[in-house]
Amino acid sequence: MSKNQKRYLLISISIVIIAQLLTQLYRPYIYANGINDLGLADTIGSLASVIAACFFFWSFKNYSNKEKNKQIILFTLVYTIIWEPLGLIGIHGTFDWKDILAGLISGILTYLLKEKIERDGIFGRLIFFKKGSNI
Repeated sequence: MSKNQKRYLLISISIVIIAQLLTQLYRPYIYANGINDLGLADTIGSLASVIAACFFFWSFKNYSNKEKNKQIILFTLVYTIIWEPLGLIGIHGTFDWKDILAGLISGILTYLLKEKIERDGIFGRLIFFKKGSNI
């Protein structure tokens, strides 16, 4: 497993854990206190969906940047056009337009995160240190 594949697996697992924690802790808190968070509590899983799926997929094989971009589009379309509408016929949960929007946002975030990692590494460059410094 290459360095990037390990990074992608770590990110995928981290996203799933964070989404689960937010679903278990944040969502009940928002509901119990009647806080309007503009639907964030309802769309946590959808926001994590494409990111977690793509990064998990990339942990098995090194793909070119072009292939990764195609996979982001594919995963986003599968989630928003196939998976989420299955809620309309009761196959899972309920259908919600906010989840469609969150799936699209997840695709955009996946692309941005992938670009950042490919350019700067998993944690990026620290602002305080210039490239090539001894620190």
